[in-house]
Formats: sequence, structure tokens, C-alpha cells
Amino acid sequence: MDTVELLAKFSDPEVIGTLSLTQRLLAGLITTILGMGITFLALVILQIVTSLFEKLAPTHTAALQPSPAPAPAPAQEPDQKQQEEELIAAITVALATQLQTTTSKIVIRNIRKLEDHSPTWNRVGLAEQMNNNS
Repeated sequence: MDTVELLAKFSDPEVIGTLSLTQRLLAGLITTILGMGITFLALVILQIVTSLFEKLAPTHTAALQPSPAPAPAPAQEPDQKQQEEELIAAITVALATQLQTTTSKIVIRNIRKLEDHSPTWNRVGLAEQMNNNS
């Protein structure tokens, strides 16, 4: 019995019982090798296509580079000081609400902006989620 006939019999659930143990093992092995081979071939093709897209697509490395931090201003403008006070007030209210306490018990002494080292796709996804939920 050749391989094609064996696989045809192996695909019919009623005929599987009539096959010998050796034939069932051989058909299972052939099926496994075919499945793994097709999967491996598809992954290789996908890798080739991905690498071609990388080479053909224009690179936007300048857009992905973080911009240098601006030098701190020597004197704060009155408008900037008012914005900072509003930010402190908003943070104080948010903390008081979260901690279920009054704002008089919370003192904010220092506010530092932390650099965001997350990848661009992460920031874009987070922004989309926040826009969709509002």
C-alpha cells in the first residue's frame, strides 16, 4: 500500500480500525511530518516577506528617536507658574479621592516628569484605549 492510499484510509474514522498498528503509526508519522513541514515552510515565507517589507519600506528612524530634553528655563513665566499650581491642585484632589482623605492632609513638595521609555506602539495603543473609553 502506497502513502497516498494509506493517508486516504487514515482520514476515514471507520477504516482506521481495520489498519494494522504499523500502518496507523506510519500514517500518524507521515501526517505529523507533513503538518510540521507545512508550518515551517509558512513561517520561513513569512520571515522572508517581513524582511522584504523592512528593506522596501522607508525608514522613519528620525520620528522614533526621542527628542532631546529642553534646557530648564531660568525664570518661570507667570502663566507657567499658574499651570503648575493647577497641576498640583489636580494631583492633590486625585490623591485625596484615591486615598479617601481630605486635601488638607496631603502635601505635594516636588513634581518631576519621568521619561517614558516604553515603545511607540505601547504609547499609541494606550492613547487609543483612553480615547475610546472617554
